[in-house]
Amino acid sequence: MGLGWYNMRARSANDRASLLCRAALACSCAALVSASASASETRGFLISWFYIAQYYDTQGRDCPQGVNPNSEEIYRRELKILGKSQKEIDEYILTFLDNGKNAVNAPILTMRGTRDGKPANVYTDPESTRDPHIYTVVGPYGYGFNLDGKDKPGDFIDPDTGEHGVDNQLYKASGCTRELRPHSPTEYAPLPTSYWNVSREVMPALLVEISGIDDYKNDDNVTVAIYRAQERTMLDNSGAMLAGSSYHVDPNPRWHNVLHGRIRDGVIETDPSDINIATDPFLLPEYKFTRARLRLKINPDGTLQGKLGGYHAWFPFYFIYGVAGFGQEATTNIDMPGLYYALKRLADADPDPKTGQNMSISLAFQIDAVPAFVIHDNQPIVQVSTAQLGVTK
Repeated sequence: MGLGWYNMRARSANDRASLLCRAALACSCAALVSASASASETRGFLISWFYIAQYYDTQGRDCPQGVNPNSEEIYRRELKILGKSQKEIDEYILTFLDNGKNAVNAPILTMRGTRDGKPANVYTDPESTRDPHIYTVVGPYGYGFNLDGKDKPGDFIDPDTGEHGVDNQLYKASGCTRELRPHSPTEYAPLPTSYWNVSREVMPALLVEISGIDDYKNDDNVTVAIYRAQERTMLDNSGAMLAGSSYHVDPNPRWHNVLHGRIRDGVIETDPSDINIATDPFLLPEYKFTRARLRLKINPDGTLQGKLGGYHAWFPFYFIYGVAGFGQEATTNIDMPGLYYALKRLADADPDPKTGQNMSISLAFQIDAVPAFVIHDNQPIVQVSTAQLGVTK
């Protein structure tokens, strides 16, 4: 019996069918990538990973002084600054390390700032304490784009493209903090991974659609769109994003990002544009990228990978973690005031007309995506049999 593709409104209950269909999809995508299209084509994708693009330097050149202190080291330093004796510090740390008894430490370490001569909450008011000058990435390599057309001291070299003058100050600010950096070349950073794994199951799916493809190798005129879906992400039995699933585009034009692009040697690049992406309050309610561009590549297996580069207000990247206060700092080894000051210091765009403080920071985000069907208003769900894709039982 021929197996229908997927009814995109629900996950298939048949594991064998699911495996067959995913294999068929990969084969079909590989065939499409390997040959020029005879007519304009459209390809849809479901974003499976979306966060700061971070280069893992196996030679340790990114953080030559090492990574930033863990929570115990941070708190020993801060308690000493508060005037505690060594005995008091040891007692506090012993309590801190005893799970379930951190309540003793929380008030003291939360209120370690000073404002108008009174103790202040360093998480809601980071500037109530001094800048601890956390370690930041030195380089020389970092993913992204030369956004300002200059090759300045401290800029990166993109390890994939070889482009010089790459602007990615967000990576520079966070890349030497333990839980915000990869622990191996094949992994993503632990804390963002945890956040993403929670958010992706509850927020609307994020979609990429590439249309107007006449030639997969070189094409002067393609359209790349990023949408929010009406449905949540579908996962397979392993918990991975379900390839070949179908999603309806959210009709709200606020989440319609349509960019002009081109294909050169199989790489898709877009013109600069503002991009708004809604995620989830647990991660960040909304990303507002300015002067943003995309560099994407469709892989032989039909998946999509690439980078989004641009500028974004810097404060939300502190808020993501700082809003959780002591509990976040104590468990994730993030020096919260240190992260705040690093972001503020390294911000490199959109100066405030009154203070001169840059309000935006350059960045690059990694985008991974699996094949999916993107359905617009009044467009029927597409069903393709495995026989049509050349797969037999």
